[in-house]
Amino acid sequence: MSEALPSPSALAALEARLLDLLVVHPAGLSEHELLKRLRASDPLFAGFSAREPLKLFRGHYLLFHALYRLRDRLAGERRGCLRVDPLGVVLEFEVLPCGGTALAPDGPDFAPYYADLSRLATVTIAEVAELLRYFHAARRRDERRRAALAVLDLRDPIDAAAIKRRYRRLAMRHHPDRGGDGQRLGEINAALAVLEEELERCV
Repeated sequence: MSEALPSPSALAALEARLLDLLVVHPAGLSEHELLKRLRASDPLFAGFSAREPLKLFRGHYLLFHALYRLRDRLAGERRGCLRVDPLGVVLEFEVLPCGGTALAPDGPDFAPYYADLSRLATVTIAEVAELLRYFHAARRRDERRRAALAVLDLRDPIDAAAIKRRYRRLAMRHHPDRGGDGQRLGEINAALAVLEEELERCV
């Protein structure tokens, strides 16, 4: 992919192409699926390669820049809500209470990060490597949190107080002194330790 910034007309064409793709795929498309289709059909993605970190970043960044622009335009025109997530970009035409952001209520809005298109030209391979390290570390933390919550029969979104209440109930139920399973209690204690460690990191 080129580090040259796309022209306004090329960006408008990209948004139109994305809209067409999402209309014919009402269940949505993942980032991977969108990039694969764009590589085959859009000149802006002709040099895209998932094997080269800098090209991967530029493709990802340009795609999400265009998706957030499209999301905001559709919401502003009240033509639908575009749910932007790497695992599934979905266009919903029902009139939903999405305001100007068209985001799920508990989802963070990453649009400001993708707003500055000059990043395409200025990002370095070292910055991309650092972003990838951060991404993989965050994903590992998320996976550990999900696994720990699953041990407690919980899932996000949930707060620390609810986690502690659930832990106390399970610990009492599975404590060997009360006829419970010591191995299960060990799993419950280990899960709480993971969640408490994460909480300490955030404080």
